[in-house]
Amino acid sequence: MSENDNTSARLEATAACLDLTIPEACLPGVVANTQLLQGYVDLICGMTLPDTCPPAYEYRP
Repeated sequence: MSENDNTSARLEATAACLDLTIPEACLPGVVANTQLLQGYVDLICGMTLPDTCPPAYEYRP
């Protein structure tokens, strides 16, 4: 099973649990966005932050 098929199957199962439907025409875009966001999740979860790192109370670009 390819990564797209696996992601698609997981999305459809999750949508069914939530009583949602993903139109067939929208599924490729939803899969692509889910995979993109999973890449960001992996990057964030891969970071190690020391316990001495101060909290960021306010965002300043």
